[in-house]
Amino acid sequence: MFKLIILIVIGFIVYKMFFDKKVENNSQNTSNDSDELIECSKCHTFVPKNECKWTNSGCLCKDCQ
Repeated sequence: MFKLIILIVIGFIVYKMFFDKKVENNSQNTSNDSDELIECSKCHTFVPKNECKWTNSGCLCKDCQ
């Protein structure tokens, strides 16, 4: 009986280590505003979102401002 309990405990530990992978909250997977590319409404180039200037007509890059 004792050997069966030890075998079950070892099996549970192995299962938890290798097969029970939980979804991790990965902060890199969240949409970072600085990494998102936005199309300039005037010259149609793609620039990072944090480098855009927002106007009524849309986003303008640094060159078009």
